[in-house]
Amino acid sequence: MCTVTYFPLKNKIVLTSNRDEKPNRSAQEIHREKGIFYPKDATKNGTWFAVSENGNVLILLNGAFENHPVKTNYRKSRGLIVLDLIAEEDIFKSIELIDLENIEPFTLVIFQEKQLAEFRWNGTEKHFKRLDAHLPYIWSSATLYDAEAQEKRRDIFKEFLQIEPISEEDILDFHHQKTDDLENGITIKRQNTIQTISTTQLVISDETTLKHYDRLNPDSKPEKISLKNETQTSPS
Repeated sequence: MCTVTYFPLKNKIVLTSNRDEKPNRSAQEIHREKGIFYPKDATKNGTWFAVSENGNVLILLNGAFENHPVKTNYRKSRGLIVLDLIAEEDIFKSIELIDLENIEPFTLVIFQEKQLAEFRWNGTEKHFKRLDAHLPYIWSSATLYDAEAQEKRRDIFKEFLQIEPISEEDILDFHHQKTDDLENGITIKRQNTIQTISTTQLVISDETTLKHYDRLNPDSKPEKISLKNETQTSPS
């Protein structure tokens, strides 16, 4: 929920998310419920990465455009909002209608029917933007990474884009890379216990797969499941 990338590769779409959180909120496996597949938050039962059988995808990042003051109580967890929306057939329409009053600010990356979009809720207003699904993107959580850190991460991303050709394995390596910057690198381990605890990757191709890597136990094998294919192989 804190570093997300989107890549349109040849005959593939690859969406990958690093989750930077406290270790007690890790999810070791993919949960399956009513045609929805997602790693389940160990504390609040929501998720940051959800895929439906019809091929819709939602990925959550905390914060909208910048860090925000946190209130004592919110009406509902953002991870549960993800589960509400992914259950809808038309996510774009549902976002227009959903009531987000007293919901903490967040960002959503949305892939639906070969279309890519970004949605931000800043606590008072909705901001929806269609994106060019033929281009790669990176997002960083506004609550963990200030403007300077986000720009530095975009520079790392631009350098990575010089690799040709890029594979899904290369993308995973990008998300797993370690640097001396434990505060704002692509993987982090901060003094306040916030660290990169997992990586989730969806590969949409002839065989669509969802993989979840437990970063707290690097020797464990990733959980991998196959989903039904629904013609979302490449952007329109």
